[in-house]
Amino acid sequence: MLVSRRPSIRFGTVLAGCVLLGLPSCLVAQSSDTADKWRRANELVQAGRPDQAIPLYRELAAAFPRDPSFGVNLAIAQYKAHLYRDAVAECNALLKLQPKLFSAWLFLGASQLELGDAAKAAVALKKAVDLNPEDRNARLMLADAMLNQERYTEAAAHYEQAGRVMPDNSRVLFGLVRSYEGLATEIFGRLQAAAPSSPELMALEGDFELERKQFARALRQYRQALHARPSFPGVRESVALIYDKTGHPDWAMAEKQKQAVLECTSPSPECEFAAGHLREIAIAVVSTPNEMYWQARALLRLSEEAYERLQELPPSPERYQAAARADERSGRWPDAAAAWKQALELSPGDIRIAQNLTLASCRNNDCASALPVLKEAIAREPVSAQLNFLYGVALSGTGDARRALPYLEAAVRLDGNLLDARAALGEAYLEAGEAERAIPQLEKAIAEDADGSRHYQLMRAYQSAAKQELATAALREYREILRRREAAKEEDERITPP
Repeated sequence: MLVSRRPSIRFGTVLAGCVLLGLPSCLVAQSSDTADKWRRANELVQAGRPDQAIPLYRELAAAFPRDPSFGVNLAIAQYKAHLYRDAVAECNALLKLQPKLFSAWLFLGASQLELGDAAKAAVALKKAVDLNPEDRNARLMLADAMLNQERYTEAAAHYEQAGRVMPDNSRVLFGLVRSYEGLATEIFGRLQAAAPSSPELMALEGDFELERKQFARALRQYRQALHARPSFPGVRESVALIYDKTGHPDWAMAEKQKQAVLECTSPSPECEFAAGHLREIAIAVVSTPNEMYWQARALLRLSEEAYERLQELPPSPERYQAAARADERSGRWPDAAAAWKQALELSPGDIRIAQNLTLASCRNNDCASALPVLKEAIAREPVSAQLNFLYGVALSGTGDARRALPYLEAAVRLDGNLLDARAALGEAYLEAGEAERAIPQLEKAIAEDADGSRHYQLMRAYQSAAKQELATAALREYREILRRREAAKEEDERITPP
């Protein structure tokens, strides 16, 4: 299944507590009817009925074009009614009149985030932060916009600054978890390019596998690193940790006894790491493989610490999202689906959480359970390739391939590179008895076939279309994929002694 890299963040909830602007001075001398209209509109927004307040605000804005209060509250109501394009237009109109109007920049950026345009949102939110550096909403959303663009350094800096005044804020901690992870992954890419055969790269690969709880894979990487550098600081401790976690305390003790004592007579990244100076390592300028390795390790440790602090907080969408992502990395799809469901219960209507819930449910062979969530989500974003794909897959999971076809066709039409959608469409055509239409979709989808299932479906389609030679070739490749997977699985599960 295709997992979206777009973070699931409660942008709407960030501003849920925003206070509407108070009674403008221009209304004080006006008729009670006009002032009452203003108060009634405010009450409607506060009562969760912003759509009913919009006509009232629009009327007042037209009557008092020189006072921005009306336009700001109109934009707030439009934002809360999920009319983000209208809010963008209103904020842009306000900024033409008052280029330094903080609330207009704030809701412009917030609306652009909801529309998925993180680049434009970042520009608007940077303006808002410059105008009011102490505003928490603006800084948090600016960090979100940077994270959405995978600008991890800038995202981390803004989350860290927000964390100084909100150290136990779940959104800050979730943002730090993801930002630090992203930075560590970037360093991995740099190290892979600069020193592809280095023990540092092998050890870092082990660290990532250990973080994913892939213990046998991590053990193999650590052993390769130790073979290249027997005295590699900290690696034997990681090997010992694996043995402890897999029920081999005697092997763990043997590894600990082999660990060389780290001598810190002069400054070094490994000594800084041992001293707990993680933040200093994380922001240092690095160039050598050794420096890059320890910086990545520091970032992974910082991410882990933020995650642990987040899990200690009261239940929140971010806490469950972080747990779900950790479960997914470890392949625990039932647990991931349960965590996404808890996140959605705390943040109902969040399309991104709904998408991730559906992905996890499908990986857990339970697409159909997500149908109610998807039905609501697709009503809000009918031109989303991902949502059409997920809804089609969920319908297919109920055995109704014919009903699934329009949604899967729409997904492929909207995004021809979405190979998961092509595979699902090919399978739905096959189940509907249209093998000839299934074949071209499945032929393109096999470019990504981790478990062999797409080759198997393609073999079925060839057989149904009386293309036996092609069916035989597809079956052969399917069996070869299975053989490789079984061999890899057996190797992955082996924890061998020191």
